[in-house]
Parts: sequence; C-alpha cells; structure tokens
Amino acid sequence: MAGDKSPCKKLKVLLPYDMEVETLSRLPGKSLMKFLCEREKGSLEAIPLKMEMVIHHQKEVFCDESKDNGVGSGDKRPGKQKVLLSYDMEVETLRRLPGKSLMKFLCVSKNWYSLIRSQRFVASYYAAKPSRFIVAFTNSVFGKPERLFIMSGEEEEGTSSLVANLDMTVPSVTLPHGSAKFSSVHGFLACFDLSKFIICNPSTGQVITFHCKATGTSLGYDPVDDQFKALTQVTSIYVHNPSSMVHEVITLGRGGVVSRTQVTSPPHHPLTMGRCINGFIYYAAWAPIFGATPVFVCFDVRHERILSFITTPKDVMLRGAFTLLIEYKGKLAVVVPDCSKFGLSFNRFYLWILEDSTKHEWSKQTFELPLSLPFSPAAGERMISQGTNKAGDIVFSPTTLPGRAQPFYVFYFNPDTKNIRRVRIHGVADTEEFWSRYGLTDVCRASFSPQHADSIASL
Repeated sequence: MAGDKSPCKKLKVLLPYDMEVETLSRLPGKSLMKFLCEREKGSLEAIPLKMEMVIHHQKEVFCDESKDNGVGSGDKRPGKQKVLLSYDMEVETLRRLPGKSLMKFLCVSKNWYSLIRSQRFVASYYAAKPSRFIVAFTNSVFGKPERLFIMSGEEEEGTSSLVANLDMTVPSVTLPHGSAKFSSVHGFLACFDLSKFIICNPSTGQVITFHCKATGTSLGYDPVDDQFKALTQVTSIYVHNPSSMVHEVITLGRGGVVSRTQVTSPPHHPLTMGRCINGFIYYAAWAPIFGATPVFVCFDVRHERILSFITTPKDVMLRGAFTLLIEYKGKLAVVVPDCSKFGLSFNRFYLWILEDSTKHEWSKQTFELPLSLPFSPAAGERMISQGTNKAGDIVFSPTTLPGRAQPFYVFYFNPDTKNIRRVRIHGVADTEEFWSRYGLTDVCRASFSPQHADSIASL
C-alpha cells in the first residue's frame, strides 16, 4: 500500500534554489550546522552551477546556463541556481516538512515521487512526527451547507491555551446527535454519515468515501502488513434473526476500496463504535448467548476474523450507547462517569481497563474530580473522554461546539496528581467571522482526538 520498499541509497536530488531555501528554512539550526560539517568533509558533491534542471510538463530537462534561454546569455540570477543534496540529507530535510508540502513536491521528479511514496520514508515520517490533537465538527443536523471541518494543533504540556488551525473541510457531511462519530486510526480520521463512510488524512488532504451496508462501520489498521481495513455489519439480529452474523471486511488501498470479503460470527448487536488498538478492533455488543451480560467483540484485522467475545462487568456499560472506548497505556479501557450525585453532571468517574483479553480480566480505578463536568444524555451539553494525551492525561471534551462564537474548552486530568486543568483551544469556531463565513447554525456536533498521528500515507 505504501509504495516502493527499495530505497535508492545512491540517489541525488537536484532542487531549484527557491525551493531549497524554503525547505532549509524550516530546519532547526543544529541540523543546518550538521549539513555544513558534511559539506566540509566532502561528503556532498559540488553544486553544478553551469547546469540547471527545468521542470517542464513533469519532465526533467537539463540545459547549459551559458546558452541564451531568452533572458540573456550566462544568466546567473539566484533564482536559477540549483542545489544537489545527498540522499540522507534529503530524507532528513523532507521529514521535517508538513504533509501538504510533500504532496506538492511529488511532481518535482520521478525520483522525488519514488522517495516520498516509499514505504521506508512513509514509516520514518510517521515515527519522526509528534502526535497532534484533532478537533472535528460539522454544521447542525438541519444546517446548510453541510460540511465537516477538521482542525489540528500541537500540544504543550502544562499550558492553559492551545491553537488549532483549519486543515481541511469536507462538503456534504453532517452528523446526527449521539455519541462521538469520529475515530483516529494511524494518521487517518474516519466517520460515517448514515451508510456513507468517510476517511480523511488531515496531513495530506486526501478524502475517500464509499458505501457501507450499516452505520456501525469501524476503521482498523494492521501494523504487520501496513494495511487499512474497515469492518461493517451486513445482517442484523433484529431484522434477519440469523443463526450467525455476517460482516463485511473492506480492504483499502491506493484509490479506495481494493476488495470486499465476508466473515461470520455468533449473532450479536453492536452497541458502540469500534476502537482499533494494536491491530485489533474492539466494540461493545449484546449477544443472546451471553444473556444480559454485555460483551466486547474483538476482531483480528490482519487475519480477518472475530477472535473472541470478552465478557464484561455490567457497570462498564452503565452509559449504554453513550459508552466510549479509549486506549489507555496500550490497553482497551472505558471511562464511565458517575452521575448518581448530580444527575446531569459528574465529579467522579471510573476507569475500567481490560488487563487480560484471554482471561477476560478487568481492573477498576475510581477518580474524584475537583469540579463537576456536564453529562446530559439528551441533546444538551456533555463532556466525554476519547482518550489520553502523550503525557497520560485523560482528556474530557464537549460533544458539541459551546455556542455561536464561544470559546472551546477541553479538560486534562492527571491520574497521578489528581489535578485537572482547563485548556482553551483557540481557533475552533470562536469568532463571529468564522460562523458567518461558513454559515454555521444552531448546535454543531464536535469531536476531540488528543493523540492523532501525522502521516503521509495514501489510500
């Protein structure tokens, strides 16, 4: 999926002067000093000032500067100079650029295309980039125009404010009321709008959309084969009353859907969205064979099979369809708010962690909050957790925008110190100008992913 796996270690890349300046200007000073040392040691070839590369109709044409090219002979303006980089320096430089800039560089030459699309470079780019937070929201259910907004920003520990920038918008997408409809999977953001499944890469701007036979579609990633797959339900125990459940596994690749296959499992009814962790998709379900005991279904993405039904304490599913699955220290976990004291808010929550999926063992931790957070099961304000940040803080965020041109806040809770801090995310539809420009109205559904990986992979 990721492209050519055989890098050319001897590759030399010729850059136009302006592009080279723009690229190097993004590097830290220490990296530039290292490049100077390499040049002094003679590890870089001399820059051929008498030769230039002209990109014309995506073809490489080399011409001598001493010839008259319509601007006078021997033209040596700075914009005409070209720079030759070694392969290692080129990789180091390109890894520091934003994904959208790399997408523009794909058309520079065939060598550049092969390098940027190679599996080795895609993997190194993913590993080198720090995770970012993602804010995604849509216009109200009845609002026009229908549009999905995706914003992201870099996180800073201990701060009380962060900044989000608009990465992309996707037209003709709106989400109804309910629990979170977005999931972040290995650099891609997935959501569904009725039977339409949308996958976006905020780093590159890529969007693919395809039809699914059910609304409960989940995106998964197999880290062994570097493969994305979507799991969706074909039959329903309420409509078809089947003796076995049929699922469709949709394999994704360059250009969208590569194949569709079917797998079966004991009958069950999914209750939550799926969460992909280490190559397995988990989701809560009710299965007749387990009676009233809720279960978590575990789907093996690589081998395309329902691996197991994990029995679960009833209190894990206390919030029913509002239950959200998160990844906590590499394990499946569920944050359960305790609203018994305040009704529509909570100042205590339980963290249930699946310690052993084979033995069906769960652990429970109880945390007290120094303040109350809203949790309205109706269309009102509700704070939920969709995961942790890199520091291990459990992040609570609203399911809707707070109102027209109002500030957007999230809460970071440290399980070790028991401290909580309110952080404002600047730029998230918090101005009248933003609402007017994009025609936002009424209640806008929102989702916050605290750890979203930066990836230049392509589907």
